[in-house]
Amino acid sequence: MHFRAFGLVCCLTLSSFGARCAYTPDQVKAVYLFRIANFIYWNNEQQMHSVDFCLPDNPEIKQILQSIVSGQTIRHLPLQIRENHCDIVFISHKENLHYVSSASAHTVTIGDLERFTRYGGVIELYKEGGRIKPRINIDNIGDYTISSNLLRLAKIEGGQ
Repeated sequence: MHFRAFGLVCCLTLSSFGARCAYTPDQVKAVYLFRIANFIYWNNEQQMHSVDFCLPDNPEIKQILQSIVSGQTIRHLPLQIRENHCDIVFISHKENLHYVSSASAHTVTIGDLERFTRYGGVIELYKEGGRIKPRINIDNIGDYTISSNLLRLAKIEGGQ
């Protein structure tokens, strides 16, 4: 992993212990995308050749994530940034919410739009108290499992 990306991952890990970091929201979101992917277990993972991220509307986060995932794997699956056939799609703009409704049940939809999970998205990265946190709507989960380790950190919606 590139030194800068490694530093960002370490800082985010240490920030939960009170250390201070000076990273942009886009950098934090890119690390979240990388870390979240580690906690997703796809039902068809045995047949997958890679874990593919799509970021159709946020070139800044896309560039940061590219530097983080370069050469990285999750459970022996290489991580890639692609334009289509996404395992994980990140949405930042309301006009791209159609990606949520058109995503396959295999695709994890993540966004930083307010009420993203109410639009059908699975994970919303929202800001609370100056920090970015995950909100997960378990009713929107598809053909994959989200680790309890991630669920413990998130604000949970749905499940009634």
